[in-house]
Amino acid sequence: MPIHVVYPKVSLELSSGRIARWLVAEGETVRQGQVLFEIDNDKAAVEVESPATGIIRELTGSEIEVEVGGNVARIYADGEPHGDDKVAAVETPAAEVKATPVVPAAERQNGRRQHPNPTPLARRIAREHGILLDGLHGTGPGGRVQKTDVIAKIGKAGHVRSMAVESIVLQAPRDASRAPLNAAWLRRGQGLPVVFLHGFSADLNNWRGMLAGARGDWPALALDLPAHGRSPRNVPEDLERMADHVEATLAAEQVGPLVLAGHSFGGALAARLASRGQLDIRGLCLFAPAGLGPEINGAFVDGVLRARRSESLRPWLELLAHNPATISPAFLQAVVQQRGDEGLTAAMRAFAERFLPDGTQVASIRSDLARLPCPVRVVFGRQDRILPFAATAGLPGNVGLHAVDNCGHMPHLEYPALAMTILDEVRRSS
Repeated sequence: MPIHVVYPKVSLELSSGRIARWLVAEGETVRQGQVLFEIDNDKAAVEVESPATGIIRELTGSEIEVEVGGNVARIYADGEPHGDDKVAAVETPAAEVKATPVVPAAERQNGRRQHPNPTPLARRIAREHGILLDGLHGTGPGGRVQKTDVIAKIGKAGHVRSMAVESIVLQAPRDASRAPLNAAWLRRGQGLPVVFLHGFSADLNNWRGMLAGARGDWPALALDLPAHGRSPRNVPEDLERMADHVEATLAAEQVGPLVLAGHSFGGALAARLASRGQLDIRGLCLFAPAGLGPEINGAFVDGVLRARRSESLRPWLELLAHNPATISPAFLQAVVQQRGDEGLTAAMRAFAERFLPDGTQVASIRSDLARLPCPVRVVFGRQDRILPFAATAGLPGNVGLHAVDNCGHMPHLEYPALAMTILDEVRRSS
């Protein structure tokens, strides 16, 4: 069966949209995690990655309006037969379906491409270091210039700011426990950046919905936790070793002062990072953080890893939210595709066995929170069915609690405007 590529939700206000540009062509072999296409909105260019490795076919044309959660392409295994049917829910001529990568107007001259289209991150790094990308052939699909290509050119040109930074950015860490994690800038901007850490069984895309319709111009960097998303699948032995990975990642991204935001297990990790004092953390915003007590819904942890189909996954995912409608078709489809990756699911199961054994949270962050000098806000839903709201009792006096009614385990997605307001307040007070 082919894997469907779906149009993601990139704005709270819009239920449909258009693909700005395809970065792959009909019949091309793509790998999991490779950027397939870009979506432009009023905030930033959103890169959408491939959910699987295979041959991509039946691409939806760039001028076609697509519903959120609608199919825009299919990925077939090598040798798997494919039909002539077009992507569901749209009708488009064959010339549009078999689209080739769209080249930005700035890169066209007499119909000829001058140089590969760099990724947004590659453009930012090049701009910050005064590097010209004209003529640079990248290592990405179709010769696209990526972050690693720009970093290599920076090193050759002698533009690295210091030997310490060069050793972090250009070389793999000798200590595997400090290997950088997968990271993506979800939003560009000015001022104090916010670094986001997702929860168990999610990935960095968990934050896109909250940011899509939000105002503000501050930068947002999201990380995939170990054994999640596109990060290494080895499971750290404890929270301290996991913090090592995050610190190495932020050093590689050259992030200075920052505000840290975390959801669920990412909230526990954020608190531990702040208490270690290795990063210049100016504020902490924790959404339904783990580590406030030992209780957790063990049935959910097991069920969300065991279920494979949309019919069996939906009941478990609906436990995350007070309003089941929060679990959109795109959300559900993303988890279905995640469960289709047996290696990733096995890594998450090992993660759960280490940090959530026997339906118990083994990490505690109460002492971490008590000694933090920076502003700390905790946002917790009163109807949380994964972690009990009662765990918020007796929080240290330096921690502000926002108890949200009619809200489950995902306050940042169930009440995104409120979450952004609280996050902005943390930034301004930092």
